[in-house]
Amino acid sequence: MNKRILGGRTSRPGRWPWQCSLQSEPSGHICGCVLIAKRWVLTVAHCFEGRENAAVWKVVFGISNLDHPSGFMQTRLVKTIILHPRYNRAVVDYDISIVELDEDINETSYVRPVCLPSKDQLVRPDTYCYITGWGHMGNKSKMVPFKLQEGEVRIISLEQCQSYFDMKTITSRMLCAGYESGTVDSCMGDSGGPLVCEQPAGRWTLFGLTSWGSVCFSKVLGPGVYSNVSHFIEWIERQIYIHTFLLN
Repeated sequence: MNKRILGGRTSRPGRWPWQCSLQSEPSGHICGCVLIAKRWVLTVAHCFEGRENAAVWKVVFGISNLDHPSGFMQTRLVKTIILHPRYNRAVVDYDISIVELDEDINETSYVRPVCLPSKDQLVRPDTYCYITGWGHMGNKSKMVPFKLQEGEVRIISLEQCQSYFDMKTITSRMLCAGYESGTVDSCMGDSGGPLVCEQPAGRWTLFGLTSWGSVCFSKVLGPGVYSNVSHFIEWIERQIYIHTFLLN
């Protein structure tokens, strides 16, 4: 159920400095992830299904081309994986997890945290936001680009989103974005990657994590479905507090 950007374009190195690559050996890149603090990363819970052992994972930052490490790249091992306790694999609800790194990242112009929304902060339908990740170039291409891709998507109301998915329930823990034609969406390699919206004063804020959605390479392409980060802010803050001050 990994998801990949469809219909995107190559992004400029350093434009999305919170984007990271969640990797395991020997597979390499498995999922996207997002830096939210010097030692903390968000991704989706389903990336860790059957692979919850922190020792097999690492996180790579400051990388644009997966095939060509840059001088801006930083790598950290994973210390702790915190899955949301209500994550439901069957319906892909509460699809969020927090990753604690083994040591702080060094903040640079190529590696720095994204802003988080306030609790239950809403992003209005018809707002244009960006998704990023490494993925297929389009529905006629089976190629997986090594360079980070970006795509602009439109936020869609939950009611409109539900109309595309007869067999799934769209909940308040989800956010939908894309285009009805499906020309820009995330489909099968970028699970866990960010959906960010520009707020006043140029603050890019993380509103979604790529979770699931339309089936790529089919004629019926609907919106992508993202974990609604603002719904989970209290849980995120509580887990970071517990693991920083109570368990260490």
